Order: sequence, then structure tokens, then C-alpha cells
Amino acid sequence: MALIAGARTFHQVRATVRVGFWKVMRVSWITSPICLAFAQKFLPESTWVPFFNLVSFVIGTYINTVTKKKRLAALRKKHFGDGRPGNQGPGSSIGGPIPPTQDYPPLGPNPPY
Repeated sequence: MALIAGARTFHQVRATVRVGFWKVMRVSWITSPICLAFAQKFLPESTWVPFFNLVSFVIGTYINTVTKKKRLAALRKKHFGDGRPGNQGPGSSIGGPIPPTQDYPPLGPNPPY
């Protein structure tokens, strides 16, 4: 999965497994017994599989969202700097960041219909 996500070297794959895999395993080890106890106590046996699928989907979605936000924040910090004075990242100059240019001509009025 790390290769699909863009890891190219052995060290990137190893770092991805260390950070992502162990976090998922820890959450799984905590939530599985709790969900199993809940299902045994309160749910009929015919609803256990959909219940476990739903719980797994919610937890997986949450972990993926948090991981992606952290990764995007790290990329943003790497690209734009960490917010300290004097470290503005690419495009910085003495007077501050370069203002954006006008890429497109201004829009005119809406056409009549």
C-alpha cells in the first residue's frame, strides 16, 4: 500500500509501515474486543457481520482522513515554510511574498438568455 501511496525507496516504505501500520494495529487491538463484547451482549448473531463491517469502515475512514491531513500539513509546511520569520519558502523575497499574477482576463457581464 505504501508503494501505491507514492513511496519509492525502502526507507519510505519502512517509515510508512512504522507510522501507519502500527497505529492501525493498535486501534484494531483496542476496538475489536470492545465491539465483540458489544455485539455479543446487545446484537443478534445475524447482525454481527454488518456491525463489524460498519465499525471497520468508520475507523478506517477516520484513520485515513487523519493520516492524509497530517501528510498534507507536512507537505504544506515543507513547501511554504514553517511560519517563522525569514523562512517564507519558495517565492519569498525581501519585501514579502510575490503577489499573484492575473492569469485570466476579468469576467464580463453574464450573457443574455
